Amino acid sequence: MDGPVIPWGTSLMWTLAVADSGLDDILTLGGFLGAHAEFWLWLTLVLMIAEIFTAGFFLGALAISTLLTACGAWFGMSPPVQVAFFAASSIGSLLWVRPVFVSLLSPKPVATNTDALVGRTATVVAQVPAGGVGRVKLANEEWRATAERQLDVGDGVRVTAVEGNTLTVGPLT
Repeated sequence: MDGPVIPWGTSLMWTLAVADSGLDDILTLGGFLGAHAEFWLWLTLVLMIAEIFTAGFFLGALAISTLLTACGAWFGMSPPVQVAFFAASSIGSLLWVRPVFVSLLSPKPVATNTDALVGRTATVVAQVPAGGVGRVKLANEEWRATAERQLDVGDGVRVTAVEGNTLTVGPLT
């Protein structure tokens, strides 16, 4: 037989339209998808390697979709269903999986310079009068300090704010 084989129960018009348009060849990559679920695994590998050279976990999210589609292909999904499943799982992966990975892999803000001093404890080395200026020792350095109430030498204090080179402190208790 030279022509396409038309299975019983299939619409003749649909079969002819698919055969004439080449849609079947496109959806199966020339028949490759129909025979090999390994295509999706190779695509997964390529996407993961490409992800190493990109930022944002965009290709990694697509790689998850190709891996899921490879599993589906092993369970007997037809090639058009594989393509549709890949499209749907790609959208899902980009909408739900990618944001989770991006938030996990994004650097967390770290307090630096004087912002890192807020919350640390210090020891009063020169009396700090209420509303006045005294001195505290913090991490082996002496700092100017102000407080709302009087603090005596030797008192333990906590830094509540930093303005310029002056710490605002309060008692530990």
